[in-house]
Amino acid sequence: MPFYLSEVCVMKPNTERPSSADPAPDAPQTLPDPTQKWQFISNLHPLSIVFVIIVLFALLTYVIPGGAYDRYEVPISALGGETREVLDPESFHNIPSNPQGFLQLWTAFFDGAVEAADISFLIMICSGAFTAIIATGAITQGIHSLVKRFGSKSYEIIPVCVFAFGLAGAAAGLYEETIPFILVLVPLTVSMGFDSMVGLMVVHFAVAFGASTPFLNPFNLGVGQALAEVPMMSGIAVRFILWVIMMTLTSAYILRYAFKVKANPQLSICYESDCKKREMYGASALDELEGMSKRSMLVLLMVLAGFALVVYGVLQHGWWFGEIASVFLYMGIVIPLVGGLSVNEMISKFMEGMASTLSAVLMISASRVITTILTNSNTMDTILHFLSGSLMEMPKIISVLVMFVISAVCMLLVQSMSGLAATMMPIMSPLSDLLGIPRQVMVSSYVFGTGALGILVPWEGINYAMSNLAGVDFFGYLKELTKFTFLIYIPFSVISLILMTVFNFT
Repeated sequence: MPFYLSEVCVMKPNTERPSSADPAPDAPQTLPDPTQKWQFISNLHPLSIVFVIIVLFALLTYVIPGGAYDRYEVPISALGGETREVLDPESFHNIPSNPQGFLQLWTAFFDGAVEAADISFLIMICSGAFTAIIATGAITQGIHSLVKRFGSKSYEIIPVCVFAFGLAGAAAGLYEETIPFILVLVPLTVSMGFDSMVGLMVVHFAVAFGASTPFLNPFNLGVGQALAEVPMMSGIAVRFILWVIMMTLTSAYILRYAFKVKANPQLSICYESDCKKREMYGASALDELEGMSKRSMLVLLMVLAGFALVVYGVLQHGWWFGEIASVFLYMGIVIPLVGGLSVNEMISKFMEGMASTLSAVLMISASRVITTILTNSNTMDTILHFLSGSLMEMPKIISVLVMFVISAVCMLLVQSMSGLAATMMPIMSPLSDLLGIPRQVMVSSYVFGTGALGILVPWEGINYAMSNLAGVDFFGYLKELTKFTFLIYIPFSVISLILMTVFNFT
């Protein structure tokens, strides 16, 4: 964990014995708490759970027959003319399977690490850079000034940030690129009297569910519409309204949680782990700070300039992880030195921040293993063929909802919105024609489906990376994420798809 989480205050358990005497040996014993049987799961590291799931998928390769679609390259205008490999929906045929044995299972971990090297390095660089920048004290002073400026209305920052990050996901397709903002939003929300969970949700909920209700996102909506031969970015008015509704629901959900925690801080799952951060960013600590120094103002301006450069590069020049990581590497070296750290201090803090992300990097690498196993075993296309065949002879509305479920299930395996679109659209497009479903509705079922389950699974490494950077218990965060998904997002998606089908959304 970053340096400001390295020391946590742990509340001492109550060790006092009750005043009453111990029960007699033959007295009836208290029944065990039924919830304790699940306690061992929450005590497991997510990596151990992912490993079990990977082994199960490897065993399935001995059962699932091999199959394949013929593939060909098509240009995708939504990606600046970049070509994508797509499937011929009429070409499925059986081929020999390639079961993944002991050796293949372990080499898949290496292949997954290589495939995930870009995002892994980005996370390490961001954590190292911000750990060094935070050590200058400029971030703390900036938060103090911001909270003091908003005063009692500081809660207004939450919906503003939700809509901002939601826009980044819905319009630009940003996701992993928003990871560094967690290191800024978490201290801010703690200083406002909330907890780290609020800062994490403001970034992750907004960008994830914004990307799942897009109106301009080129990576899921744009590619999906292009491959489905639907006019690019069509239906933008309806999609924009849906996005506004989704972001409003997201803001309301986070505010409800935030005010609950502020009223009773002990209800937070971060109460103990946030102890050190409350000491640094709490109201009492911030009140003791003096105004912003010129050096701190310069540091903050350089940080803002770095973020602005990243956003500009991504939107205007199509920057990817390499360019983004380079900017944050530069920020992590130069800005701490400007902020007053010595070279040795800067290097020490940078390495400290990088080391804190090791478990997150391993999770991200492991998340790629399942896709590698299914692809190498020749079973991925078989699974997709089986799922698509379940749509025949169903009522329209039911078929649309089944498409939604299939997209959600496939997202667990592919874990790439544009990659999943290139895989599914060639199959779903002609199938939707046969079923009498508008292709626009079919694209919407795919888009909504990508945000339904893929964000919840333990092997979705970005979730773990973000919770790790925020200093929030992964399973506690996963519980809150699951609650929001099933109570808000999935009902919203189902209702939207039903209305689109009834009103023949084209």
